[in-house]
Amino acid sequence: MGVAGLSRVLMLRLNRVDIHGRSRLDEARALQEPGRGLLTFSNHVSLFDDPWLLSCFSGAEWVALRWIAADAINFFGSPWKARLFNAGKAVPIVRGAGIDQPGMTFLVERLQAGDWVHIFPEGGRSREPEGRLRRPLKAGLAELVQRSKPLLLGFHHRGMHAVAPIGSWVPRIGQRVRVRFGEPKDSTSLASDPRALMQWVEAELLRLEALAFNPNGNPGKPS
Repeated sequence: MGVAGLSRVLMLRLNRVDIHGRSRLDEARALQEPGRGLLTFSNHVSLFDDPWLLSCFSGAEWVALRWIAADAINFFGSPWKARLFNAGKAVPIVRGAGIDQPGMTFLVERLQAGDWVHIFPEGGRSREPEGRLRRPLKAGLAELVQRSKPLLLGFHHRGMHAVAPIGSWVPRIGQRVRVRFGEPKDSTSLASDPRALMQWVEAELLRLEALAFNPNGNPGKPS
């Protein structure tokens, strides 16, 4: 919780975060119940999208934090790292090990228990200019949905590439990050068709990305 608190100071005091559609996250979280979790997904731009950005809307209590899939090598490569990120509800995922691995099974169990899980379907950070979506997306999200049928909620963020540039461990200040939430979706109708599910996820992220990059668009007031 100390990390989450420091992340909010960095992002909300030393930088600026505009969140559009925040109420949709609150509505989706209110619908969580045993057997029906919430799976959020977003684009991935910087090494510190989580916890720096996600801490801005994850709540102030440990129980309110999301579970998140994290790269086993980068975040669990030593005992002290493993202890820190375990405390932050990160779950080690081994790249290249497929979807049938302990970390994925644990995330399914969290969703089945009614918890909140976040995943980056790109499978890694984007190297595209200004963090545009990297395709094709990874199929791990479809596996989670097939086995737990959660509520789905996507969001797109723009500006983290300026707060945490690639290759830098020191955050920049005075930057502006914009977050835009999509609409919550019942995954039941898509759970049996992984291809259709991933097409919907990709279309949703591209739709939100287009709004973020549209210079003539009116984003409205942050909520």
